[in-house]
Amino acid sequence: MANDSPSSVAPVYDRIAGWFDSNRVRTLIERPYLDAVMEALPPGASILDLGCGTGEPILRYLIERQFDVIGVDASAAMIAIARERFPNTPLLVGDMRSVAFDKRFDAVIAWHSLFHLPPADQRAMFPIFARLLHPGGLLMFTSGSTYGEVWSDNGGEALYHASLDADEYRGLLEGQGFRVIRHAADDADCGGATVWIAQYRSGDHHETPTRL
Repeated sequence: MANDSPSSVAPVYDRIAGWFDSNRVRTLIERPYLDAVMEALPPGASILDLGCGTGEPILRYLIERQFDVIGVDASAAMIAIARERFPNTPLLVGDMRSVAFDKRFDAVIAWHSLFHLPPADQRAMFPIFARLLHPGGLLMFTSGSTYGEVWSDNGGEALYHASLDADEYRGLLEGQGFRVIRHAADDADCGGATVWIAQYRSGDHHETPTRL
């Protein structure tokens, strides 16, 4: 495999966008976690989908439930496909490490996207997550279950993945005012995903936590 560098992830997705879209599982195995987040949000809440890809199936699920969704992905080819499907939804080409908005969100989702960043950049994302959320807002992301870096073959191209360990993720979340309210490691019913859901408390330890 080639392109074994973290900086190559967006260009790789540009090259394999069609292949990825055709092979992306659409049975919504993520639904239990998405439902847990959505049930804790008010109707029409604002959700930022970081790493939305081609919009199937997560972005579609959020839109169909009438949330106020913005999607961001580093791959222009992936966003182009998503825009064809969802012409009325704001969909932006951008790097999650430098994304900026003049608003905060009720939830941020980084499903199978944060883990494309190298460890140092993942650590730097947690202050960004905090800045993107309203106090009381929810963050959901996926990671690996142990520390390490790997490359996987996707459509004949190499994609970089990295993970911190669970204790470090928990510490990074708590250090930015988040409370972990759900953590599932290597969920076999969700494609082996390790899922985190945390609530941003903005340093207010007296806020009533959401229960999922």
